[in-house]
Amino acid sequence: MKKILVPTDFSVCADNAVQVALEIAGKFQAEIIFQHLYDDPSGSAHTLQGTAKQHELGHIKAMLDALVHKAEHAGLSARQLLVLSKGADKIENYIEPLNIDLVVMGSHGATGIREKILGSQTQRVVRQSVAPVLVIKHKPERKGFKNILFATTFHENPERVIEPVIKLASAYSGKAHLLYVGLEKDTQTKAEVEEKMQRLEQQFPKAMFTRNFITTNDPEWGIQYVAKDVAPDAIALTTQLKVGKFIFSHSLAEDLVNHENRPVLVINPK
Repeated sequence: MKKILVPTDFSVCADNAVQVALEIAGKFQAEIIFQHLYDDPSGSAHTLQGTAKQHELGHIKAMLDALVHKAEHAGLSARQLLVLSKGADKIENYIEPLNIDLVVMGSHGATGIREKILGSQTQRVVRQSVAPVLVIKHKPERKGFKNILFATTFHENPERVIEPVIKLASAYSGKAHLLYVGLEKDTQTKAEVEEKMQRLEQQFPKAMFTRNFITTNDPEWGIQYVAKDVAPDAIALTTQLKVGKFIFSHSLAEDLVNHENRPVLVINPK
């Protein structure tokens, strides 16, 4: 992990994400880029209208500078990215050009009617990002990511996407807790799943794993049920644009982001 992108709107949950990103960056000696999208129809700082708007922009730059100084004070490399957006710019548009390895961002979450009506910027990034996205809603009770629960149906080729989970857990000398979620009518036997788990574990001989199993027609409930026992520092999963009976959808990741208090790491296969 060489570059971490931290989008911020300077809210409390964004500040929580900043704290987590600083900690992770310290483990990997990664560069942090603090990003803020400023809605500016003119698209240029030179054509901003009114002193109030100019003052607001100056205040935002100062807050980004403060975040950069905070990272540098911790011995990290950091810079700010202030985007004057005409409305078409999106956080995820900058991930690939900047060669970002991890996005750490806050989310207020949403439930009930608000969840159905309001679109979430975080949910869109989770759906579109080509880099893993770690979503933070609350200040974690414990520092670090010693225990990460990685949920999969083992129909999604998890070996293609689990490496960020291994790297993050290993940085804290922790474990990746593999969770097979057996969905309704999945004909895989436990022996077949265990064989797949073994092959996956053999790819990372220095990593530590545990194996967990649950069968359910509600994958979100199943993941959260196992999480009560494992008590992970984060929940990780992969989603795919391809839809299938035994493949996790983007909506599952978005539901977990909305409903789960723990950090959620979503990895989209490239």
